Amino acid sequence: MAQAALGSITAIGANTAEELATVLIKEEGGSFLVNGRQPPAWLRRMLAATNKPLIISLDDPRVAIGELASHNGVDLASATRLVGCSCVSMMSCIALPSALVVHADRDWHQPLETAVAIAHHLGLSVGSGDIERAVADLAAIGRRGETDLPGSDASQPNEATLPVTSGAVAPYRAHFMGAPLEPITWAREVFLADGHQPATHAVDITGRTRALIYGPYISLPPGNWVAEVVLGFSREAAEVNFLVDVLTAGSQLSVTSIRPMQAGIFSVNLSFMIGDDNDHPVEFRVINEHAAFDGRVMLGHVTLTLQNNPSSEAVDLLTTELGLSR
Repeated sequence: MAQAALGSITAIGANTAEELATVLIKEEGGSFLVNGRQPPAWLRRMLAATNKPLIISLDDPRVAIGELASHNGVDLASATRLVGCSCVSMMSCIALPSALVVHADRDWHQPLETAVAIAHHLGLSVGSGDIERAVADLAAIGRRGETDLPGSDASQPNEATLPVTSGAVAPYRAHFMGAPLEPITWAREVFLADGHQPATHAVDITGRTRALIYGPYISLPPGNWVAEVVLGFSREAAEVNFLVDVLTAGSQLSVTSIRPMQAGIFSVNLSFMIGDDNDHPVEFRVINEHAAFDGRVMLGHVTLTLQNNPSSEAVDLLTTELGLSR
């Protein structure tokens, strides 16, 4: 449709400012189709400041993970990280007044009407015949709105993958439909253990001080968060000091310690804040504070809950009394 209205079109990604600038310098022509699954903060700020129209396409993120795994050969943990970060990027974009949001379960079955809405929203001067040809071209390559929704049976969540994918991204699907953001659970499958292996097994703590468990390198929306980290310790790991912290972009956001007095399952809580412009993924670490001679530690899961912001009255009071600038 853009080609019919504007002539030659160059499709580019915009995951970094450098990537966008490089393409704009190298490519000839004046019209570009900019697309991406994780629009960064600088692009979101630019879109908000200029009020330029954009299209946001949403699908069930669990299906997106399945398609990455079944069609693109991406392992489950990596696919969950990619889609989790993408969901966070989409949250702030959806709120932009210049955004047209299309949903796979609602709009996929009416391709002509959806294409018309997209063309109108982007201000493309394109005739109905050109739109019909664009829809027919998509149907010719197998993108038919009259068929089943995107996502084959192979891409649907199954009993093995459902706990991993649902905990990490299902809350975003409900949030995109207007519900409050429910707690997010990162299963141990998306974390890494000592030796850069999936953290699905008990980790031997014998040896030097080091990060025994770390990850998952998934972004979180801005706000105040509380994380519950569930850990299991063997009898030999009792009375060993462990540090549990959370970082983003190498900066420590919160840290606590635990010294299990006996074997068992324990949880620690961490409170931290993610800033509005933070695009960096989050990393949790479990570290043995001193060299150890024996013992094992194992991760259960990490559950993250977004806290309600303090009331405006409390903010005003503290701001005034502390002499803070707004």
